[in-house]
Amino acid sequence: GEAAARRLDALFRRFAGGEEKECTVKIRRVEAVGGGRCINFHTDVSRRTMQVPLNNESDYDGGRLVFATKEGLVWPSRKAGSATLHDSSIAHGVSLHTRGVRYSLFFLDSPADAPRAA
Repeated sequence: GEAAARRLDALFRRFAGGEEKECTVKIRRVEAVGGGRCINFHTDVSRRTMQVPLNNESDYDGGRLVFATKEGLVWPSRKAGSATLHDSSIAHGVSLHTRGVRYSLFFLDSPADAPRAA
């Protein structure tokens, strides 16, 4: 509820250096279709991103977040309600999602010059 939303907002602001600025919040639903799909490695336009899975990994097959780091690939465990945070310098992708539906909440800190939806 409202208390959880405040805690998430506070966590994202700490990650953003305590900046009091507007962020974009999105809910994403991804369903495995056909033979599945993945998201290739990329970096985000958003300066900072926080992802909160809204359902457990047991609800779907594949669709796992992976970060490319100097030490190698990192596959964070993502139980519902946990959070991953990264900035725009971190390359990441999502493995082939073959069954079920993934739900996620995203907090995005877009660059000052990025267009904002009205």
